[in-house]
Amino acid sequence: MNAGGGKSRGGRMNTEELILAEISGPGFRSGEQISGRLEITRSAVWKHIVKLRESGYEIEARPHRGYRLLGRPDKLLPLELAPRLDTRVIGRRIVHYDKLESTTVAARELIESGAEEGTVLVAEAQAAGKGRLGRRWITHPGRSIAMSVILLSGPPPTRMPMLSLATAVAAARAIAGVAGIQPRLKWPNDIYWQGKKLGGVLVEIGAELDRVRWIIDSIGINVNDDFRNTKLMETATSLAEVTGRRLSRLDLAAALITELDRLWMVASSDSARDGGGDLEAYRREFERLDILQGNRVGVITPEGGLDGTASGIDSEGRLLVETGDGSITAVFSGEATLA
Repeated sequence: MNAGGGKSRGGRMNTEELILAEISGPGFRSGEQISGRLEITRSAVWKHIVKLRESGYEIEARPHRGYRLLGRPDKLLPLELAPRLDTRVIGRRIVHYDKLESTTVAARELIESGAEEGTVLVAEAQAAGKGRLGRRWITHPGRSIAMSVILLSGPPPTRMPMLSLATAVAAARAIAGVAGIQPRLKWPNDIYWQGKKLGGVLVEIGAELDRVRWIIDSIGINVNDDFRNTKLMETATSLAEVTGRRLSRLDLAAALITELDRLWMVASSDSARDGGGDLEAYRREFERLDILQGNRVGVITPEGGLDGTASGIDSEGRLLVETGDGSITAVFSGEATLA
């Protein structure tokens, strides 16, 4: 696990960032030069070099000449992500894992140990990521984005469905900005491209009556995955398959964190806490992008099945379904498919 926050709120850089800056030029920087500029010992410089190498940085070291950076890892490391961020809450701390079962489960463990609000967890590979309805979201090393964000306040529990929809909108905005395509959404929180799934959102909360104690906002996006000749090729796709080019996961992760921070500034406002309309713009955008909108759907709910026409999303994030007799049913949770 690699944990860090890169630049602090005051704009300061941590020691490893400073060392990377020192050795990123065309020539070598000696240990003596680095230690003098950073006011640390040469032994401390070497220890940081070793740690950077362990994280995947390719660093050449030559006697009497010093160090130079030859290559950066294709990983969502705090040292790479943090300098790309200019956020107020989300991204205060970034925790990186090479592999784990689930960022959602890891986030719960961090909450129990006192994680700060805005902590972001990212994993290169995820063996048993949590999806909706108990499904698993598996990601392979270096191909996807598997991310969870820890929030320790926010709107009341009744507003959580809207937060889930708004998170999907934030993800769609980030994808559009980086990949240059406009994905579609499917109620309640799936991301699609031409009938195939690109990603999804899962929001979990810990709440007491009308007070939210914590929120884990998790997002998974297929970035450079190759689903050709796999059993998922008919139902899943990736941004690389859609655009025909390999995309920077770092650029997309940074854009996603930025959009989530903007969303949180809205969702955590006083009017949103009071059930106000600050999330209305996200609701309208979700409705515009929802592939179910205006189409015949079948919905499986905890109360049973429902058939009708998807007729929009209400202010609480519920799917509105018009049935054959002209009545409207608001669905709070369920699984909807095109009929």
